[in-house]
Amino acid sequence: MIWRLALLLLFIMPFAANASHSGSPPEALPGGRIISVDEAKAINDASGAFFIDVRNPINYGRGHLPPAISLPYEGSADSPGDKAGFIRGLPKAKDTPLVIYSHGPTGWKSYRAAQTAIEAGYKKVYWLRDGFGAWEASGYPVKYGAERN
Repeated sequence: MIWRLALLLLFIMPFAANASHSGSPPEALPGGRIISVDEAKAINDASGAFFIDVRNPINYGRGHLPPAISLPYEGSADSPGDKAGFIRGLPKAKDTPLVIYSHGPTGWKSYRAAQTAIEAGYKKVYWLRDGFGAWEASGYPVKYGAERN
């Protein structure tokens, strides 16, 4: 009987550990700001911002915001990821506006990346929560290819 309970607990524990992060990332970004695709377009048109696509290079090559660089972030809902590696790819000036995005509103990578930038002292962190999918659906320009901008 006890071994059945132990077996049941071994089966259930991994699911219970992930339950707190199931679903979409938070709808707030303390220390930063969530922006819409229209706001991202306006920031792009005004220039001066550093756009960061945190998806893997294959998805970046399939389409990305024209000003974006590929800076993949390996974090997830349950893992903060390689913060130091991500920070090394950011501009040195901490007052540079950063626009960070991934696929869309369920993307934990972009949320974790934005958190990491804020923790590193960046003052103007914008999270395009709706991501590349919403940008593309809005009819805004898309650049294809895997070259880094």
